[in-house]
Amino acid sequence: MTTPDLHTAIISENTLLQRFVVLLEEEQSVLAGGRTDELAVLVEQKEKLAAELNTLSAQRGNALKALGHAADRAGMAAWKAMFPDQKEAQAAWENTLSLAARAQELNRVNAELLQMHLQHNSNALAILLHRETALNLYGPDGRPAVQGGTKIDDAI
Repeated sequence: MTTPDLHTAIISENTLLQRFVVLLEEEQSVLAGGRTDELAVLVEQKEKLAAELNTLSAQRGNALKALGHAADRAGMAAWKAMFPDQKEAQAAWENTLSLAARAQELNRVNAELLQMHLQHNSNALAILLHRETALNLYGPDGRPAVQGGTKIDDAI
């Protein structure tokens, strides 16, 4: 791969990461609004974009290796120093780093919001199950149920 290949990989990765961040922001809005029924579609889209981002990241890494650099941030720094005239790709890379940090934070907050929803649902379920048990005054045979060691008939 050549510098144009790296340029294309960087620009493509940046564009896709922008879409990924927008999707994470939408996910956060859905979670914050309690519209969890919309999550399945968003998760599917997020997984697809994440796979595409991994592919583009690998392409960028391969392009860096072909130019004799490491396939990491240090390799990108070396490439930037070697090709200072690649302003558009360099700006896209800096934006990619910023977007990656934003995506990481959004993902962290979304995980916390999801955990809160799970805890809320778990608490609600526990309350409902407790109430069902507490209000179970009659057994399956229609006779008064035992509560506290006595039958309702015995208490009368």
